[in-house]
Amino acid sequence: MNKLLRVNLKLMVRRKDTRLCAGLSVVLAVLGALVSKLNGNMTWYDMFEFPLILVMIFSAVGGLFISRDYTQNTIRNKLTVGHKRTDIYLANQITETIFFCVLVIFFFITSAIANFILIGAKGAVFSEVMGNIAVCLFAVNALSAITTFLAMTVKSSAGGVLPIILMYPMLMLSVLAEELEDVKWLKYVCDFIPVSHIASLMQPDKDPAMHICYSLIFFALFTAGGIAAFRKADLK
Repeated sequence: MNKLLRVNLKLMVRRKDTRLCAGLSVVLAVLGALVSKLNGNMTWYDMFEFPLILVMIFSAVGGLFISRDYTQNTIRNKLTVGHKRTDIYLANQITETIFFCVLVIFFFITSAIANFILIGAKGAVFSEVMGNIAVCLFAVNALSAITTFLAMTVKSSAGGVLPIILMYPMLMLSVLAEELEDVKWLKYVCDFIPVSHIASLMQPDKDPAMHICYSLIFFALFTAGGIAAFRKADLK
């Protein structure tokens, strides 16, 4: 699997869309801070407005990266030279996790620097900000698992765009849960969905430990389910 992972990471780094995503992470961090400062309502929680936009873009780029194995028929080549299906899947999952999380970390580092320059530490409670960042990173990790699952189980280029399409209904559920506060089951469902975790971070997360736990469960379910489905898939 190490060889597969090295090849994946080299290919991912060399792609122009990956580099554009890295640049976008930095640009959005600086732009968001400047706009909030000009509007006169800048707080440390404003930076949590953009990770959801970034993740949607990353899901499309990451999904298309994996789906190339089917469109270019390299999956069969990997199997022919003796790589196990589980190793192929896990190499793709690790690549996606690194791609998603590293670029989001770049975003947060840039945002933190911009915030310190523009407003200092005013209004920032370190534990709450770090709790929000942790919730966001684990949610992003869980969403990378969805991207890998769809791209690996839908054996065509459609698997590359399905992840971003799936984000919209999950986001709609989050909005409905905010509007329909009396519908308890909807709130419980949204508590489990990583998109909802990210969408609610414009204020301090009320239960970061629970949301991190849900993201880990989400990640484990989609990774295990993806491996099981890929091992049984007909690739002829």
